[in-house]
Amino acid sequence: MKNFLSLFIHIIGFGIVFTALMGGWIIERRLKAEKEWNRKLFLGTISRRFSILFPVGCIITLLSGIMNIFNMYNGSINLLYMDGWLIAKIILFAFLFINGAFFGPVLARRRTKIIQGISDKNAPEDTELTLKVINKSTSTYYLVQFILLIIILFLSIAGSQERPGII
Repeated sequence: MKNFLSLFIHIIGFGIVFTALMGGWIIERRLKAEKEWNRKLFLGTISRRFSILFPVGCIITLLSGIMNIFNMYNGSINLLYMDGWLIAKIILFAFLFINGAFFGPVLARRRTKIIQGISDKNAPEDTELTLKVINKSTSTYYLVQFILLIIILFLSIAGSQERPGII
């Protein structure tokens, strides 16, 4: 029962991470297509909420993943280094978490401030150029996050011969 519960919580955490990324990406696409600045500002505030949800899902996934590792190896951490796929998954997840916890909210906050300035009509001249750069950075951020998430998912499913993943 303990194994099932920690795996279930792990899958829920992964779902929250995926939902935060997918929701943020959908809002990002809608924000770029929107012409009215007040609606862009509203979508920017929604985007910030998704960027705050991402670290919560990562923490849930990380803690339940640690529980799964202890359950899989019966508390012996020395066996952890035998599975290269698990080490690679942990490293990629750490990079995913750091990237999402620090860069995502910063990009969302900066973009919301710029859109707020444009909406209030008190922005400097080069603000629209800065907004284009931040939009490009945000698109790159989501692309990198999705690639990392797909690789982590593949490693989770495939696993190794001795200790397969989900399959």
